[in-house]
Amino acid sequence: MGFEKLAGIAAVLRNMPRTGWLQRGVPRSVAETVAEHTFMVALILSYISSSCRSRQLDRESMILMGIMHDIGEAVTGDIPRSLTEKMGKGTKEGIESEIIKGIFDDPDGGRLAELFLEYLERKTTEAKIVKFADLVATLRQAETYFERGFPMGDIINSCREEARAIVEEIDEEDLKTLLTRALGAKDR
Repeated sequence: MGFEKLAGIAAVLRNMPRTGWLQRGVPRSVAETVAEHTFMVALILSYISSSCRSRQLDRESMILMGIMHDIGEAVTGDIPRSLTEKMGKGTKEGIESEIIKGIFDDPDGGRLAELFLEYLERKTTEAKIVKFADLVATLRQAETYFERGFPMGDIINSCREEARAIVEEIDEEDLKTLLTRALGAKDR
């Protein structure tokens, strides 16, 4: 994969507002973009990876996975949860997998494609933590919009619920404690 192709993907994601925010009345001019969301995910993963001393996590893979987790949206657009539920998670993930394989169609992109697939499968602790970071980033942005008067209760509650479920899947107590702290505040 060449730099120009990657730069083009980044340009699309920098200008793509997240659909869930638009659906809840957040003006396009202030709606978080996919790239802004990805940046927050990477920051959360940086915090988790630097704070977790008790386990040997593959920190580089975690952060790369976080950067990659929504890259397919440069092709599909930001598919809202309501559509994912109707089409089925398996269908969406199959489409995303094919898109990622097409984006990273040369030997240099193979590792990134593998990390994306690892994220979708969520079998590794690293992939679970990336999904956790995705949910926390969404949760924090939803709380910000909620404080500005936008109806975000459903997103706040579903992100918190999913994030708690991921924490329960983690075996190591120190890591579980760290994630619980990162999750923070109460339901709305």
